Amino acid sequence: TTTYFALDGGDGGTRFYRQLIMQDNVGFAVGNALDFSIEHNGTDTTIAEGTGNLTIKNTANDKDIIFQSDDGSGGVETYFFLDGSSGSDPRTVFPDSSSLYFGTDQDLQLRHNGTNSIISNSAGSLQFYQYVDDGDIVFFCDDGSGGNTQYVTFDGSHKRVIFHTDIQAAFGNSSRLVIVHDGTDATIRETQGDLQIVNTADDKDIIFQS
Repeated sequence: TTTYFALDGGDGGTRFYRQLIMQDNVGFAVGNALDFSIEHNGTDTTIAEGTGNLTIKNTANDKDIIFQSDDGSGGVETYFFLDGSSGSDPRTVFPDSSSLYFGTDQDLQLRHNGTNSIISNSAGSLQFYQYVDDGDIVFFCDDGSGGNTQYVTFDGSHKRVIFHTDIQAAFGNSSRLVIVHDGTDATIRETQGDLQIVNTADDKDIIFQS
């Protein structure tokens, strides 16, 4: 014989030493009003809370909460996990080749394939909003020497687009047309074809000032 469960007078609880097996369609309920329940109907499993917040907590130091599911080929894959070792910088980690889809038809996709990061949209416009008064939208990129620098700023306080010092605006497959300001001088340069300045407004001029 062996102990299956015991009424523990020291802890004031019931200890189970074997699995607690609930038959299909028989729920496990907790609370005076049975507010929290776990049930399996023979096909699907449901975890339900009927009164307050539902909190999932892991208090072990530097340990994660891991979400896994079928990978479509007979195995089980980690889809994402909450990184418990990230300290005061909470992180939700999606492994390489994971995709986040938004919309009923999955029109907006965020993806990292292990090498590149991709934002793709297949319906309507792809819009970026900045609601902070006089706030900017700033694009940073590698500066070629191991750091990052501002390349382009949408300046909300002056309603202008700023290409920062030494950043070239290049047009054409071979960057044939270049507009650049080096901090002192501004240059417009065409390297192969004609450089045309066109004004199509009726009876209007092209004016050069200095």
